[in-house]
Amino acid sequence: GALSGAALGCVVGLAAGGGSGCAQGAAIGAVSGAVVGWGTVKYQQYQASQVRSVNEDQRLYGLAKSVDTAQVKINKSSSSPSPVRPGDSVQLATDYSIRLPKQQAVSPVSESWTLKKDGQVLAALPQQESQRASGGWNANAVIPIPSGATSGTYVIEHKVQSGNSYDLSISTFDVVN
Repeated sequence: GALSGAALGCVVGLAAGGGSGCAQGAAIGAVSGAVVGWGTVKYQQYQASQVRSVNEDQRLYGLAKSVDTAQVKINKSSSSPSPVRPGDSVQLATDYSIRLPKQQAVSPVSESWTLKKDGQVLAALPQQESQRASGGWNANAVIPIPSGATSGTYVIEHKVQSGNSYDLSISTFDVVN
């Protein structure tokens, strides 16, 4: 992605402004091409399961016994392994708790991951929508690392939302060439 973006950027830069336009166009094209390459990243696998009952969550995390609206809390998140090489895969894991009012058996929950590098969003992975009961949940996904991925530290923003309640957590992994 970065290489083809750089070449296209150079051509556009030359057409727009002469010799200095090539270097600038190539730099902009390389960044854009890298983003486009990551933008096609999809899950290789996605799986979620309830791992704790309401009582286990209360004992483990001291969550309130009753709530008026759905509440979510990410307990831990991870991206592994690290480091990885281009062409490998990374396992994303999000452990979270949801508390619901007593009269509510389930609530719609959205689980999502955003991939960033150097403060720039490279990919927003498809949001997973499900109905969840109170208790502890694990959401896991596997994403492939594009073969053209550049070396560096990548950030995964884990997000869980139910109604107006949401929580964010960050994990990282390194790509080495």
